[in-house]
Amino acid sequence: MYIKTHEKDLRKACVEAIFSEFENEGDAIRPAYADGWDEIEARRSLGHIVGCIDLDVPDLVDVIIDTIAKEAQK
Repeated sequence: MYIKTHEKDLRKACVEAIFSEFENEGDAIRPAYADGWDEIEARRSLGHIVGCIDLDVPDLVDVIIDTIAKEAQK
């Protein structure tokens, strides 16, 4: 039971970190076209970021790894 709860908490923390990265206009998730931040929408309730985006996969992985490391220290 603890493992399932822990995995659920970890998943939630990672999702939150990704949305925060987007909302803070970080490098991992950015508009595919010039300054198109207004054309991208975060739909938290659905767990989606919608629009024409450019994903920097290594940066996104770093966000997830950092989140996992922080959660492990709790």
